[in-house]
Amino acid sequence: MTSSPITDDLRLPAEIDASALPDVPQRPPESILLTGATGFLGGFLLADLLDATRARIRCLVRGESVAQARERLADQLRDRELPVRLMSRVDIVLGSLAKPRFGLTDEEFTDLSRDIDAIYHCGAWVNLLASYPILRGCNVSGTREILRLATRTRRIPVHHVSTMGVIGADPVAGTGVSGYCATKWVAERLVAGAGDRGTPTTVYRPGVILADSRTGLVGRSDWFVHLTMASIRAGCAPDHPGLLPVGTVDFTSRAIVDLSLSRSARGQVFHVIDPEPLPFRSYFQGFADAGADLPLVPFDTWLERLRDAGDAVPRSTLRLAGETLRQMMPAPGRDTAGPTAAATHRAPPALDTAYFRRMLTFLDREVMLPAR
Repeated sequence: MTSSPITDDLRLPAEIDASALPDVPQRPPESILLTGATGFLGGFLLADLLDATRARIRCLVRGESVAQARERLADQLRDRELPVRLMSRVDIVLGSLAKPRFGLTDEEFTDLSRDIDAIYHCGAWVNLLASYPILRGCNVSGTREILRLATRTRRIPVHHVSTMGVIGADPVAGTGVSGYCATKWVAERLVAGAGDRGTPTTVYRPGVILADSRTGLVGRSDWFVHLTMASIRAGCAPDHPGLLPVGTVDFTSRAIVDLSLSRSARGQVFHVIDPEPLPFRSYFQGFADAGADLPLVPFDTWLERLRDAGDAVPRSTLRLAGETLRQMMPAPGRDTAGPTAAATHRAPPALDTAYFRRMLTFLDREVMLPAR
C-alpha cells in the first residue's frame, strides 16, 4: 500500500489493544462519556441518554470555562423542551477532539478512563466543502483518541456515530464524495481495527438527519437545511431523481440509544435510517403541500435561480448545490443493505404534510426564512 496521509491514518497504534484488559462490569452504564453533545444530533443523544439511563453523562465540550460549556448544553435541553434540572446529571470535560488526550493531562486522561462505563462518540466537524487534511484532526485523530481512552485501563464499549456517506467511498482508491466522508470512512476503519483487538464497538450510520418530528426543530448549521432555505428563498426546488436515506433527528437519536443498550448489537454496523428512502422530489413536495411556493424545475435551472438570489443565498450554499449535491445524492437502487434501526421496533415518524408544516413554522418563527 502506497504511503499517503490517508493510508498512514489507517494504521492503528499498537497501544490501542484491549485483548488483555478487564471488561467493564456487565450492568447498565453508571457513567457515560458523550462527544458532540453541543451539536444537533448530539443534543438529542444527551437528552435520550438522560431519559433512558440513570447514568451520569460526561460531555466533552470545547469552551473557555465549565460554566460556559454547561450553559451551551442547557440550551440544548431548552431547545428540546426538556427541563434544565436534568443538567444535575451532566458533568463537563473541557477539551477538544483535535488535541492529544483531548488536551487533558496524562493523569486526567487515565482517571477519565477509569470513571466511565461507555463512550458515545458523536463528535465530528461536519463540513462537506472542507478537505481531508482540514477535517483530519477532529474526525480522524479524535476517533483515535477515543479508542485510546477506551483501552487505557479497561475494555470500554465504544458507540461510534458514522454516516451513510461512507457507503461507496474508498479514499485510498481515490473514490469518495467529500473530505468529510473520507474522514468518516477512515474513522470507521479505525473503530473496526479496535474491535478486532478486543474493544466492544458498535457503529451507527445515520443518513440525512431531518427536523424533530414533534417540534420542527432543525439543525441551524445543517447543510441540507441550508439547501432547503435557499430553495424556498429562490422560489423553486430541483427536479432531481435521487433517493435520500433519511431519519428525523428524534428517531435517529432514540434508535441509537435503544440499540446501544442491547448487548446483542455489539460488533454490528447499523443503518439508522427510515427503511423507506425519501425521493428528493417528495421532500420538496412536502413543503409545497405545507404551503411553500416550491415548483419543481430542472436541476440547472434551480442552480441558476439560486445564483440570481444574490446575497440571500451564501456562496457556500451555492458550492454545496453545484459541486457537492450532485455527487452526494444516492442514485436510485444504491445498495444500503445491512441492519437498520427497525431492529429497535420503533416506527419512524410519518413525513406527512403536518410534519413539513411544523418545520416551516419553526423556520418562520426563528426568522430563518423571508416573510411569506
